[in-house]
Amino acid sequence: MQEFIINIIKQNAVEIIWIVVLFFLGRITLKLIVKRLARIVDDGDDLHISQKEKRAETLGNIILSIGNIIIYAIILFMVLNLFGIDIRPILAGAGVIGLAIGFGAQSLVKDFVSGLFILVENQYGIGDKVKIGSSEGNVIRITMRSTVLRDKEGKIYYVSNGSIKDVINMSQQKNFS
Repeated sequence: MQEFIINIIKQNAVEIIWIVVLFFLGRITLKLIVKRLARIVDDGDDLHISQKEKRAETLGNIILSIGNIIIYAIILFMVLNLFGIDIRPILAGAGVIGLAIGFGAQSLVKDFVSGLFILVENQYGIGDKVKIGSSEGNVIRITMRSTVLRDKEGKIYYVSNGSIKDVINMSQQKNFS
């Protein structure tokens, strides 16, 4: 087994070096993109500093996780190709599986995308008093899938982000004249 690996390394040294270089370049580029996007999200709002940091950190972690998955998948395919494994059937199968999961998890994706826009657009934040549909209260938690409200009586409402159509934020009242 060791001889097999040593022979592959000797025969494909340039390709192995390129794979390692691309891996590190991909990771560095991803981190730079996340920092830049965090700065964009962080600018222009009159939020409290800790709220800005939380929002930027949440979005940064999401983008970093998705980017890392993409980088690792690309590197995996490059390594498989290096070993002489035809990756075309794997890519076709992954596409079909991804399509099936996409149809099956449509509401999950809708919740996730809606949650992302709620955070990016700063529609409301933790501590804001909001009215979402027939539920009204203070926001106690925002996740990518749902928003959690507590009303005056202490009742907790879990609102799926994908089902949110209109939001009234009573904490962000500004004079727009």
